Amino acid sequence: MSKFIKTLIIINGILIPLMIISFVIVMIASYTHSWYRHNPPAGVNTENTIVENGDTLVEQGLSYASPEPVYNSTNFIISIKPKTFDEPQEMSSGNKHFSKSDNATKYTLNELNVLFLDKNYKVIGRLLDKKASIKTVEMANGSDPNKVDTSVKNLAYEIAFNDDNEDGVIDDNDSHDLYISNLSGKELTQVTKAMDVNEFQFIDNHSALMISYTDRSDLSEENKINRFAIYTLTTKQLRKLTDIDNGLSDIQKILNQ
Repeated sequence: MSKFIKTLIIINGILIPLMIISFVIVMIASYTHSWYRHNPPAGVNTENTIVENGDTLVEQGLSYASPEPVYNSTNFIISIKPKTFDEPQEMSSGNKHFSKSDNATKYTLNELNVLFLDKNYKVIGRLLDKKASIKTVEMANGSDPNKVDTSVKNLAYEIAFNDDNEDGVIDDNDSHDLYISNLSGKELTQVTKAMDVNEFQFIDNHSALMISYTDRSDLSEENKINRFAIYTLTTKQLRKLTDIDNGLSDIQKILNQ
């Protein structure tokens, strides 16, 4: 066997598996993209009832897990998500929540509401009184696992109440704002407005929130400027850290030289 033929065999032995692997990767990526395009995560329906043959049906029910303890409190919370049924369910079926139905295939990543319980698991309230998408429920924890940090007094949430793009669901495609409540879910207070929050964290012994955000606009993400602000819990005042903006702007000028 000539050296040339041996070389061809070696090359084919390398190229053919690589081509097969590349083909499989492309097919998987294409299938995944198609699946998510036709089966997007469900949001919160703005209208949840339909009428068929004189019967009132619901398209979404509730999904929830076991109660979770609230740090620095004797309370518990149950985070509640909506789930979309394959087939709408009769409202008169007797199962008001439809929490155990097996015919739900779309589960939203975001919560719909939060239920608060006392130490005896008695309901003491719920966070919201209307439909919403809750993208984040932030429960602070102390730095010392052996000692409770009594400075923790609040929970934080990213919440959207409106279907901004009017697609029939409240979801991640709609604008979420930052809110806080006390450890019982009361005194819900809006922290940000017209700001797209990137990150936030409690600082200064949980007396303030450090917020990373961009101004809400139609600009592409790459053209938005990341900014910072501090929200003081006692005064309920939001202070934008414009001095950091100026410092970063000066560095951008140096880059542009």
